[in-house]
Amino acid sequence: MKKLVVLLTIATMLVFAAVASATEITFWAMTNGPSEAHYEWMAKTAAEFEAETGIKVKFEEIGWDSLNRLTNTVITGEGAQVFQIGNTWQGLFAATGGVLEFDLDDFDEFMGAPLASATYDGKVYGIPWFAETRCLFYNTEMFKKAGITTPPGTWNEVMDAGQKIIDKYGEGSAFAIAGTSAWDLIHNYAMLLWSFGGEMLVDGKAVFNSQAGYDAIDYWVGLLDSGLADPACAEYNQPQANAAFNNGDVAMTITEPSQIPVIADENSDLPYDIVQPPAGPAGRGAFAGGSNIVIRKNAPAEEIEAAKAWVQFLMRKENLVSYCKDQCNFLPTTKEAFNDPYFASGKLVVFKKTLSYAKAYPTLAEWGEIETSIQGNFSNVLTEWVEGNYDENSAEEYLDAAAAEVNLILGN
Repeated sequence: MKKLVVLLTIATMLVFAAVASATEITFWAMTNGPSEAHYEWMAKTAAEFEAETGIKVKFEEIGWDSLNRLTNTVITGEGAQVFQIGNTWQGLFAATGGVLEFDLDDFDEFMGAPLASATYDGKVYGIPWFAETRCLFYNTEMFKKAGITTPPGTWNEVMDAGQKIIDKYGEGSAFAIAGTSAWDLIHNYAMLLWSFGGEMLVDGKAVFNSQAGYDAIDYWVGLLDSGLADPACAEYNQPQANAAFNNGDVAMTITEPSQIPVIADENSDLPYDIVQPPAGPAGRGAFAGGSNIVIRKNAPAEEIEAAKAWVQFLMRKENLVSYCKDQCNFLPTTKEAFNDPYFASGKLVVFKKTLSYAKAYPTLAEWGEIETSIQGNFSNVLTEWVEGNYDENSAEEYLDAAAAEVNLILGN
């Protein structure tokens, strides 16, 4: 027994020595924070990691337009051994067979939706790095002056509160929404769809073109039709909707936790608070976005081991909390990190609650095409509204078209 222990110890030391002595790995990540500060954070963290392990990490920022570059590195074996992906890309990378399966015993317990986004065919092929979900931001002073004492808890209450706001402040002052220019418009649709009782896919078939799906789109357009949202919102992107709220021009918007430090920096006197997404007939719905980290499976064994050690280091509570707090301004993915006082107090508390029931999109290789179809057809509905052609059949027409496209993509 003693001989076995000695042999195992020697073997472990030899593996670590081999990894540490010969290994330099490259880590690619998007610009998740101000570029200069981001590089400084990565350089500091990589230096701490090298001091502890002897493994050198070369960091390079890449853009969100790097999907082809990332898929090529998995196929060719050239490029970074470990890199960030949007969590909606996970299915595509897992389906290639080119990224490593992870053992979750090496990590703290993850929040449910981020972990689901990294899971493909029952196996985990990415490590959830940081997450985002969206909540209702509201201007407390505008609410008070309009005679509203309680923030809306349902979508119907949003309409009621919004009417009081525009009675006081004029049309377009109640709600800022994202429109045709928003690349992430689908996330707002998903939130409404789920709260109205719908689903994206069931048994590999599109089902979002249900009554719940039609009602979700009609509600979004109804914010424009009722005068709660300014007509310009129909063509906004999400940053424009954020700015309208952050500047104090409107009373409500749906947005993400990254706006909290933006408001603190740009308009610290803004009187506002945050509540969970409003509930629909089926309860509350929320989308779980964010990013995962994957490791290239065709890298040499010692580089794979080094990359695994680097991911484990990034996911240590102190590093994860620091990265989410000081760089990306999103949410940690582990329960341990979420218990840090920074995330367990103040305005961020509501995001933890929301992430607990948020959903990730289905982890499918085809999801990118599916998302493009749904997003494009939702955008078409808003274009119809802008051009004065929107009617009671528009949501059904375009969602049915999207469902037909999605079913073709899925081979139905």
